[in-house]
Amino acid sequence: PRWAGLGYGGFQGAMAYQGVVAYFYDQLRPNTAVELNVCRWNQVAADVLWRGPQRKNEHHLQCREHPRTSLPNGQPDYASNTRCEDCRNTPVASVKTAHYTACKKPWECKVAHPRVPRDKRQSYRLENLVNVTYCMELVREWFVLRREFEEALEVASEGKAKPASRTGGYEDGYFLGYCHREGGYVAMEPPPDGFDVKRIYGM
Repeated sequence: PRWAGLGYGGFQGAMAYQGVVAYFYDQLRPNTAVELNVCRWNQVAADVLWRGPQRKNEHHLQCREHPRTSLPNGQPDYASNTRCEDCRNTPVASVKTAHYTACKKPWECKVAHPRVPRDKRQSYRLENLVNVTYCMELVREWFVLRREFEEALEVASEGKAKPASRTGGYEDGYFLGYCHREGGYVAMEPPPDGFDVKRIYGM
């Protein structure tokens, strides 16, 4: 059974990273987890506040993260839970790892646009979901890292692995020549057979 059949499921990502991390630190290495800043680690770059009609009366404009303080009766102090870092504006240079769900996958070669939902009741929430400009900064950074990896691979393989042609021509300011059109991603050339990728890092 997945994660020893202990119930780590029922949420997005349960069969992958989110599930295995929860299982690992709850069951295999209990009491060793450290909470990290979500705007820097696994940065989704999405709105950190509750918005919209579903939560308007209960937690509207409160932080999505659990309150750090409690009321005298021991209950979480939701009302004062309004000061949290806006991950949609965290400097890209401060981000350690990014999660491209809200900002879309770079290899889809899509330029981000504000969400226009069919259900107009969702407009307020979705229009604030992401900072489109910031999303494209994160997408560009992904392509910068891809380019650097290919160049390092070429050196480590003594020229046997060649970087892919960067002649895509579609929104090169973001995609750096790796996209011909939306959905037209230029894939990376595979390393030669038998090549140990650890050599790139001097291992």
